[in-house]
Amino acid sequence: MPKDPRESKDQRQFAVTTPTERTATDTVASAPRSGGRGAGRQSTSTEDDTGSEVQTRKVHYLFAARHRVGLMALAAGPQPVYDAQQVYDALSRMPEVTVVRRIRPSGFSALSAGPGASQDVIVVATTPEHGLYLQSIAHPGMIVERDHHLNHLAGFGPQFVSQPVRATAVSAASLEITFHIQNVEGKPLPNAEIVIYTGEGAQDQQSTDASGDATLSVPGGFLRNVVALYVKPSADYWERFVSRPALTQDKANTITLRPLNDFAQARFPGNPFLGWGQRLMGLEGTDAATLSGRGVKIAIVDSGCDSNHPALKHIKIGRDFTNLDDDGNPNESTWTADALGHGTHCAGVIAGNGEKGQIRGFCPEAEIHVLKLFPGGAFNNLIAAIQYCIDNQIDVVNCSLGGDDRSEIVQQELDRAREAGVAVVVAAGNSSGPVQFPALVPSVFCVSAVGQQGEYPDDTYHAQTAQPGSILVNGLFPAKFSCHGPEVKACAPGVAVISSLPGGGYGAWDGTSMAAPAITGSAALLVAHHPEFANRSLVRNAARVDRIFQRVMAAAQPIGLNPLFGGAGLPAVPKALTQMTAAQQQPQLRTESSAADLQAAIQQGLMAGLAALRPAATF
Repeated sequence: MPKDPRESKDQRQFAVTTPTERTATDTVASAPRSGGRGAGRQSTSTEDDTGSEVQTRKVHYLFAARHRVGLMALAAGPQPVYDAQQVYDALSRMPEVTVVRRIRPSGFSALSAGPGASQDVIVVATTPEHGLYLQSIAHPGMIVERDHHLNHLAGFGPQFVSQPVRATAVSAASLEITFHIQNVEGKPLPNAEIVIYTGEGAQDQQSTDASGDATLSVPGGFLRNVVALYVKPSADYWERFVSRPALTQDKANTITLRPLNDFAQARFPGNPFLGWGQRLMGLEGTDAATLSGRGVKIAIVDSGCDSNHPALKHIKIGRDFTNLDDDGNPNESTWTADALGHGTHCAGVIAGNGEKGQIRGFCPEAEIHVLKLFPGGAFNNLIAAIQYCIDNQIDVVNCSLGGDDRSEIVQQELDRAREAGVAVVVAAGNSSGPVQFPALVPSVFCVSAVGQQGEYPDDTYHAQTAQPGSILVNGLFPAKFSCHGPEVKACAPGVAVISSLPGGGYGAWDGTSMAAPAITGSAALLVAHHPEFANRSLVRNAARVDRIFQRVMAAAQPIGLNPLFGGAGLPAVPKALTQMTAAQQQPQLRTESSAADLQAAIQQGLMAGLAALRPAATF
């Protein structure tokens, strides 16, 4: 490779892989002043009374050692030495680079790296061009890659197939129409999201004001172009979905939303409240005092959690990885602010206390660690959160996040979590396509979503998540938004899942984000109550994680779903725990031959489920 004339001795010491971008102000805002684990340099700007000059924004890059294991390491031969301090010093001296933070493992996280291994991850801000140049001069023992933004998996809108409605005349004008959202008593509902969709794929979205009103624009200026209308309340009401809505411009278009308790099948509220998924997976009728999850540690990597919610007031531990101090440490107080509601919803499914009619989660007495990454989190925040889980010996981690961008460094961190005995559960994704990253990483437990007919009103979008002809045993169906592939290990309820929201309310949400917490809770119950994991002093290693995953899959009931969409099936772990035989109480570690036997058993069960299917129903 020809030597770049700009290349210095510092630059020749380097190391990435794939490309989201953040602004220079984002990257520098948390940069520490000096010293400490997050030591880095701050950028300066020239400013006068007229404000600052607009500059091209920089992007984040990650620098880390590449770790090869097993046969891969032997085939590669001696690996180049990655000296994190040397790389950090070299980057600090480059004028084109701003060091943002240095993520350094400590405690169990550092021990899990192995003797002499360097696990530091260095985050810098630079131009995309210079980042590519640093990639080109990196030695094979180093990874240099773009630090992509993370996506939580509850922000998707309705995904429906419609025939475009063509206008008789072409117009660039937009037509404004007003909406009024109210409850059945005629009271206005503020903060309800309204989305209109046109046949050309365009849409407009607004939230209602304190009077329940909002004004939206119809692109093209023709009301008949609107093919669908979707209204999502802030809390406590069922959503509405109207195909081919008859709208008017002359007056407000009124939409009336029903409360969640105005639907008998929902059984909301309850004493305690159990959602349809929790009932289906065996929580109903179990002894909450016996199967409570006491003694297990669970981390919820998400958007925070409103611990003032009546169902979640027992959650006391959290960190905000999007709000760092000068030493690069996460804030210990701001994790309770959940602007998206996503983490609070997941927390209810996992750990709701069930008191005074509130939701009862799978593990109401577990020790919950809330690790906030949204909004604004990126791969570097996820890496730090996983390191936290290793350091604090978390048993099961819930990650309802994912996307198309990949990271070799994140995958290494997830592999290291498995080696340290930390079981990570990840939502498959909501794009209807192949499993997304990081759910496709072999060391995690990938979860897809299913729904069940009759658990939601027909005029909601929940009813649109089943493809015609896809209904299986007991009205179950694969959610059409759910990602699929050979990586899926099991499925769980992910349509019209009612759980807690910030402010003390509840909401019925869809997504593989809602399915993953059910598996997390089931896995945590196994760790807390199965005799195989009763001895807390046992070595925490990859074999322990594999056994947790194997137990969950072994408890899965086949529902007649293709394994690419449902894995081993729908787990019913509480039932498996309460009906253990004496032989099951002394399980043996699975060998390669028994693994094949398990797969054969799963296939047999799926075939039996298919044979028992009743005629498919359609909407």
